[in-house]
Amino acid sequence: MGLRDGLNVVLLPDLILARNRSVRQFRRAVPLLSAFALFPALHTMMRMSFRKEEPPAAATPASVANEIAWEYDDETAAYRRPGSRSVASSPPASDARTQRVRRSLDAALDAWWRRGVLPPDELLRDGLLVLEAGHDLDESHRTLLLRTALARRRGMLTALRYQSDPERTAVVLEDALFQATPPLSVAELQRLHQSDAQSNAWAALLSERLRTIAATDPMRRSQAAAALAALSAAPTPPTALEVKEEPAPPLTPTWVEGEAVRQQRRHWLWVMGAVAAVAVIAGAVVWWQRSQDAGMIDAPAGSYTVTLKPDGAAEVVELPAFRIDRFEATVADYRRCYERGACPWPATTASATRSGYLLDPAFSRFPMINLDYDSAARFCRFMGKRLPTAAEWEVAAAFAPATHRMFRYPWGDEFAVQRANSAALGIGDTMQVGSFQPASDSPLGASDMAGNVAEWTATAITQDGATLYLVKGGSFADAAEDLRTTALNPTAPRTAANWLGVRCAADRQ
Repeated sequence: MGLRDGLNVVLLPDLILARNRSVRQFRRAVPLLSAFALFPALHTMMRMSFRKEEPPAAATPASVANEIAWEYDDETAAYRRPGSRSVASSPPASDARTQRVRRSLDAALDAWWRRGVLPPDELLRDGLLVLEAGHDLDESHRTLLLRTALARRRGMLTALRYQSDPERTAVVLEDALFQATPPLSVAELQRLHQSDAQSNAWAALLSERLRTIAATDPMRRSQAAAALAALSAAPTPPTALEVKEEPAPPLTPTWVEGEAVRQQRRHWLWVMGAVAAVAVIAGAVVWWQRSQDAGMIDAPAGSYTVTLKPDGAAEVVELPAFRIDRFEATVADYRRCYERGACPWPATTASATRSGYLLDPAFSRFPMINLDYDSAARFCRFMGKRLPTAAEWEVAAAFAPATHRMFRYPWGDEFAVQRANSAALGIGDTMQVGSFQPASDSPLGASDMAGNVAEWTATAITQDGATLYLVKGGSFADAAEDLRTTALNPTAPRTAANWLGVRCAADRQ
C-alpha cells in the first residue's frame, strides 16, 4: 500500500464522520490530503546537499548568517545514529562509508602535521556526520575536525561536543584565539562556553593557560585578559516566557549543528548549567590536578649512589626532591608539540617494523622515537618540564624507599623476560607505554624504565674530544645487561633512532 493510499484509509473515515459539520471545515481537510499526497514526490527531491542557510528576517549575528547546514536523505542512512526512527539497523554500506571518511581524515592529518593545511569543508561535513551518526573517530581525527571548524566558523558546537580530552581542547581553542587568521573573537568564545554542555572542563584549563599568557606575554596580555573575562561571565538564564514559547521540534531530519544552537537545547543548557556550574568547575579542577599528579611520580631529596661514567664507577650524589614522568613520552604527546610549532618533525615516520608508525593513530599511545637530543629537550620545555639528569633517572628507576637501596632492575635484582620489552622478548619494535605495569614498575612507580625505548638525559660527558649525552634504560633491541638501572650509553646529540625516546622531569615545588 502506498503512502497516499494509507493516508486515505486513515483520514477518509474522519471526513465521513464530519459530513454533518460545516463545509468550511471539510475544505480545510482537502489541502491536508493534497500535501500528504505530494509528500513522496518531495521526498525523492531531497538529496544530500551542503549549502548556506538564508539568515532569518530578524537581526542576527554575522556568524549565524554564515552557518552551514547539511541535508540528507535515505542515501545517508549509513551515517545515522543506531536506533533512528527511519533506520532499524545500519546497512552493510555503513562500514565502507565510515572507513572512507577515516582514511580521508588520516590523509588530512598527515597534511596538517607536515604542511599545516586544514581539510576541505566537505571532509569537515562528512566527519561531523559520521560522529552524529553514532560512529567513533580517533581522538586526533576529532581534534582536527575541531581545529577546522574553528578556522571555518562552521560546526564548532558539534565538533566541541565530541571532544574527550579537555586539555587538548583548551590547546586548540588557545590556538584559535591567538594564531588563527582571523582569530576567534572573544564573543564567539563566550558563546561556545555558554552553549557547550562540557565547556566547564576545558574552560578551567583554558583559563589557566590564559592567566599564564596574561602574566608573561605583554603582546597578548590584553587579548588574554578579554578572553578570561568572557570565560568568567555567567550566562543569563532564560525567562519563563521564553521557555513557554519554545518552538516545537522540526519534522525534518536532524541537521548537523552550526553556530546557531536550537532554542530548546539552549534553554536546557541554561537550566542545567545554572544548577551544576559550581560543582562541575570544582570537579574539573580536581580532575585536572589528579591527572597531572597521575602523570608524574615524586622522588625524595637525599644522597644516592649512582653510576654516571662509562667505566661503571659508582659515586654518591646529593639530589633535591624532583618529579619525573610515569611513562615515556608518546606519539600523541609529541604530535601536540609539533602542532603548536614547538617541536620539529622527525626525519622519518617509521619504527623498526612499521612504516607509518608516527602517522597511524593506532600508535598514538606508543613511545615517541626518532628524536635527537635537541628535539627531546624542546619537547620537555613545551611540556613545562625539562630533561632529567642521569642521576635523577637512575634514582627514579632503582631507588626503593622502603629499604633505601638501589635495585639492579626496576622491579628487583633479577632479570625477568616477561617484565620488559627487550631483545629477549623478541618483539623487535616498541610496545604501548605501560604494557607491563604494575609488575615492571620501579618502587617509586615509573613504568618502562627498562626496555621499550632508551631515553635521553641532560647529563653530558666528553669522550675523545666530543660532547656526548648519557642515554639510559635500554630498548627493545638490547640484552638484559643493557637494561640494568646502572647501564648507560654515551650518545652523540644528533642521533635520532627508532630505539631512542624521551621522558621528562621537573623540579618539585
